[in-house]
Amino acid sequence: MSTADIERTFVIHLGMGDRQLARLAEDARSRGMTVIELDLQGIVDRSGLVDHLAKAFTFPHNIHGLDAAADLISDLEWIGNIRGYLVVVRGVAGATGVGEFFVSMLPNIVDRSRSQGVPFVVAIDAQDERIQAALSLANLDMEQAGQLPWAQPGTGPAEVAFHGID
Repeated sequence: MSTADIERTFVIHLGMGDRQLARLAEDARSRGMTVIELDLQGIVDRSGLVDHLAKAFTFPHNIHGLDAAADLISDLEWIGNIRGYLVVVRGVAGATGVGEFFVSMLPNIVDRSRSQGVPFVVAIDAQDERIQAALSLANLDMEQAGQLPWAQPGTGPAEVAFHGID
């Protein structure tokens, strides 16, 4: 089991148990970071995911679609916490396909946050094959994007840390 460390910014943690998630959230709060908790269990489609994200992140205006949600999550200026954000995600594996959509957004969001220099850490309770595959494909897309001639310096995949459920 790897120990999650909130000082490792711009990381996606997979397979964290309840105690690990609680410990990481406590550490983030003690450092002044905003902790946003998501539970994707029972969300059945992309529209429901967008609605859930809008409520959890308190989007400043109505949006339509996951691209718009990813844009807003990538720049949380209305929250305005320069110390950073920890997003704790539960229920990804049981989210009837929605979990893969959400996870596939994360490397882009982490990369954009990294370019702004505002810490953004994601901690997920699952690490099943579907989640890992969605994350790997999205990270491959980010790696390819980073190789484009017009890419921002530093554009690339997000670091992924695997944990054992406690």
